[in-house]
Amino acid sequence: MIFLDPYAPHILKAKEKHLEKLFPKVRDRVNDLPAGELKSFLSESKIKSIIVDVPNDLFNHHLALINAIPNLSVAEWQEYLIIKKKRAKNRNAREIIIFERYKNFISELNNIFKYKGGFAIKKTKYSTYDLAEILNVHTCVYCNRVYTKTVINPNKITRPEFDHWYPKESYPLLALSFYNLIPSCHICNSSVKGSIEMNTNDFLHPYIKEQLNMKFSYWIESLNKYKFQIKRIANSKEDNTINAFKLEEMYETHTDEIHDLVHLRKLYSVDYLIKLRGLLSKVDQKISNEEIYRLAFGTSFNEKDFQKRPLSRMKRDILEELGMLPR
Repeated sequence: MIFLDPYAPHILKAKEKHLEKLFPKVRDRVNDLPAGELKSFLSESKIKSIIVDVPNDLFNHHLALINAIPNLSVAEWQEYLIIKKKRAKNRNAREIIIFERYKNFISELNNIFKYKGGFAIKKTKYSTYDLAEILNVHTCVYCNRVYTKTVINPNKITRPEFDHWYPKESYPLLALSFYNLIPSCHICNSSVKGSIEMNTNDFLHPYIKEQLNMKFSYWIESLNKYKFQIKRIANSKEDNTINAFKLEEMYETHTDEIHDLVHLRKLYSVDYLIKLRGLLSKVDQKISNEEIYRLAFGTSFNEKDFQKRPLSRMKRDILEELGMLPR
């Protein structure tokens, strides 16, 4: 997990533009609704809050809406989340009624908070490409394994996928919420996480900075053969998040990186790297230990820069275990 600083100037700028561009569209769709509880609930101030409120408040907007609409209830909503996973032929009469009621409710919200068919379409004036460009996140914040750079010139070619931390299929009210749109790779967004139900009590959220109690480590399985492990406390937020994104399983495909780091440890002593800095400082007096290690190991050591290069957190932890962190 790579944390994104919600107070970083470029992220504050991204949030401001997100509200500026999306609020008028959502407001106009709400104004087109017939009079009723949904239209009353979605006041202008409520729409703004839904778009830019902090992660811990987003779920409360969903609960407030459920409670504001007659014939809907939070308890029945929880039932719906289970029912929708069943095959249609396996639903009983009561489940069919609940499914249809909430399916129609979700469809109505999808028409207001348009992600597919709206924000996700690259041809729109403000789209996922524009948000990705301002956020400028270079690697998947969940796995830190895959580059997610944005290319929009001369055409919109590629960008990170945006994972809905609260799945848009279950929480359509939050489909355009800034802090619910997490830049990620396809594997984490679609192949691994899918529609897993997250909450901020049990899982790590990229925009909520926490002191991580987890470390990448390794053990020697046999001669020149290594295995990954991620040390953490069972049933912790770290453990739940690692399991949800299958991080240990995915990092098993990178055991060659451990071999390379161990080999480099044999080649580069800390004293050697310090001497290397001395040599390079004759060309560039401002070169730092961090830059030397980035050049030697292809990784960033400052946590704020982890998102710039794949595998940065893993490499930092393994190099620390090898006694190779810069002094």
